[in-house]
Amino acid sequence: MKQNTLFIAALWILLGTSCTKDLEELNVNPNQPTKVEPGPLFTALELRQAGTSVARRSNVGFGMMMVQQTATTKIDDLEGDKYLPSESAALLFNEEYAVPVSNMAVLIDMLKKDPEKVNLYAAARIWKVMQMHRLTDAYGDVPYSEAGQGFLQQIYKPVYDKQSDIYAHMLTELEQATTSFVPGKVTFGNADIIYKGAIEQWKRLGNSLMLRLGLRLIKVDPAASKQWVLKAIQGGVMQSNSDICYMRHTGPQQELANPIAFDFQKFEILKVGDIKIGKTFMDYLKGTNDPRLAVYSSLSNGDNSPALQKGLPNGYNATTIGSTPGGADLTTYSTFNVSTILPLSAPTFFLTYAETELMLAEAAARQWTSDVAATHYRAAVEASMDQQKLYGRTISGSDVSAYLSTGNPFPIAGNMEQQLKSINEQYWVVTFLNGWESYANWRRTGIPQLTPVNYPGNVSGGTIPRRFTFPRNEYSANGTNVKQANAQQGPDTYTTRVWWDK
Repeated sequence: MKQNTLFIAALWILLGTSCTKDLEELNVNPNQPTKVEPGPLFTALELRQAGTSVARRSNVGFGMMMVQQTATTKIDDLEGDKYLPSESAALLFNEEYAVPVSNMAVLIDMLKKDPEKVNLYAAARIWKVMQMHRLTDAYGDVPYSEAGQGFLQQIYKPVYDKQSDIYAHMLTELEQATTSFVPGKVTFGNADIIYKGAIEQWKRLGNSLMLRLGLRLIKVDPAASKQWVLKAIQGGVMQSNSDICYMRHTGPQQELANPIAFDFQKFEILKVGDIKIGKTFMDYLKGTNDPRLAVYSSLSNGDNSPALQKGLPNGYNATTIGSTPGGADLTTYSTFNVSTILPLSAPTFFLTYAETELMLAEAAARQWTSDVAATHYRAAVEASMDQQKLYGRTISGSDVSAYLSTGNPFPIAGNMEQQLKSINEQYWVVTFLNGWESYANWRRTGIPQLTPVNYPGNVSGGTIPRRFTFPRNEYSANGTNVKQANAQQGPDTYTTRVWWDK
């Protein structure tokens, strides 16, 4: 009963500010409570990280489509397939700054000066990094130091911080937060619907997130990248699938349901066939005899027989798709598995043990540690296969062994480049459905090697975009600062690279 009360309180917080149109309204919203307890507020922030209303168009329609995990024949609404101009690229920005960023600022403010709530403060700081790194990875320079301060400090036009400064602060936040937990002090308890307040798991999440962000620096500062990676490893990263950071959805309300599944039902996507598994991704899964294929994909009627699965090529519309070998009948192309991924109760993954092991494999391949890269690679694959139980499917040990020995063996005798290729192709597979992360890692590594599309009217010159673009309404609501951001990092276009992608 207490858990249900928390969910209801969290829903009220989410919905009570969902109609906010700009930052200034956050200071006068009559629907917002004058006093909010930290527990329900934290619950709301964990729930919101799953994506809610932006999952289809931002996560699936931009992130996943740009790395060709998904595809569509639509020419509007899901423009990541064809690199067309769209306000869909701005949805993540609008969604996060409308409610979650402001709520996080309020939560941090109410916790930071209370020594009895040191564990709550530490968990909130880690979750803020989880929230903000997705934003800055998508857009580059974004409001950070003054973000969400409309209610607290009457700052309605926040500056856009340089991504280099944002990353420096996020990594320091993780270092400080993971070492500040105090056993025996109060935690969020059941209000923390991910770890139930378990301190050790929060520390491992913080360090695993540090590992992720540390590797992001590899292009711009290899020495700092190595330093932060080793610091994360020393601090203690995820140890098993019990440490996975994921949302256990309950539905049927939108804020409690798996957001991708909810949108598939709301927009009747299975019926109209708007979203399919991309041919590039499907061909890779089939070419390696990946047993996750039957978990990830099915036909719209639920048939997940591997032999029948077919990926839709990127860059085609409803007319031109007829000229491809696959034909124009969209019912013959695979979509997300209706039995595993599309139930409203399907989980949403934020950071997994399998990802962590792949990052450790990369550190070993770069000879930053004395570990054996192949050992971490095997652990990652085994963890990912086992993780599919959370979708209700068990992959047999013999299938896992076959995959590792003949389907997709690790190049033990290969050079670093060959090993990094295998590691990050596997990362592409492991992060399926977390399009924001798949897209970020592709930009960091260039792996997998993808062939861009050159659809008529695209605005990237037939190259895969390197970032999302800012909302048009920012130019009227916060024009001076957004223009300064463009002066700092480059034009507000798909082809401008974020700082760590230079």
